[in-house]
Amino acid sequence: MNDFTFFESASFTKNLLQKHYLTLETKEQASSKSYMNSYRFMYHIQHGQLYYQQAKLAPVAIKPMLLFYGLSQLLKACILKYDPDYPSKSSVLSHGVSTRKRKKQGYSFLADEVKVQRDGLFPHFMIKMFHMKPNQYSDKYSMSLLFKQLPGLKDAFDSLLSEYPFFSGKITNQIIAFPGALLDSYHMTAERFAEYLVAQGVSHKINVVESKDTLSIHNVVSTANDVNPLFHFNDRVFIHAQKDDYLKLPDLMVYYLVLYNLSMICRYETEWWGERLHTLDCDEMPFIKHFLEIVEQDSQGALLRKLMHS
Repeated sequence: MNDFTFFESASFTKNLLQKHYLTLETKEQASSKSYMNSYRFMYHIQHGQLYYQQAKLAPVAIKPMLLFYGLSQLLKACILKYDPDYPSKSSVLSHGVSTRKRKKQGYSFLADEVKVQRDGLFPHFMIKMFHMKPNQYSDKYSMSLLFKQLPGLKDAFDSLLSEYPFFSGKITNQIIAFPGALLDSYHMTAERFAEYLVAQGVSHKINVVESKDTLSIHNVVSTANDVNPLFHFNDRVFIHAQKDDYLKLPDLMVYYLVLYNLSMICRYETEWWGERLHTLDCDEMPFIKHFLEIVEQDSQGALLRKLMHS
């Protein structure tokens, strides 16, 4: 069952909004605001779902645009949960991100950047949904750095660019083991690395043991939070190979920033986009196609978790 179907019920939607509004400063108006917002919330969900459904059927040429608008609609529903007065002013209706309008000769998508604006949807959901300040870490992000937040693109970096953005480790008896070269890459001692892990919120107390070829990390507590986790757990464990590559941006922010750029390209840079779609000598298209697969598979689930939980 698609859990979004719960939001086809007006009473369920109103109750969910009211329950959350009671935790906000405007709790005295929780009942009236949840009633006023419930149908708008539901329509955002419905429109977002339609975009995602069409994106599954669409060719890659227009898929980024459909995914971007689908993600934007679902984000607007999420914002209504955290901000009952959204949109309180017209400035929050813009995208909140900008990019270069014209792609110069020799343009590289991976080197391209997006810039976060002061107002708009992106900074607004940063504040309301994730309690982060716009430009808290940077006001510009390259596509390459954003892609390096997603371990699902590790193989593309490894195979196509001979870049290795992640160390791969394994878990045995609640102990995480990484190659010992991790400390050299981070320019840290085992003790300093343990302090770094605590500072990143991995756990309150970490024990790091260094041997000849292995770095063993004890007492890791995997807690669900909104920020991009330092450790990525799948069938193995991944950590950034370079400390400076790690951004605390939630995956939803990464998806939004990259999809915005791709949607602008497929709408307004059709010559460049068309050439990349129909040539076999471009290393960037495998990144883009794999990224779109990741967004299709993960983004709706991430948004559902934000909708259903605090």
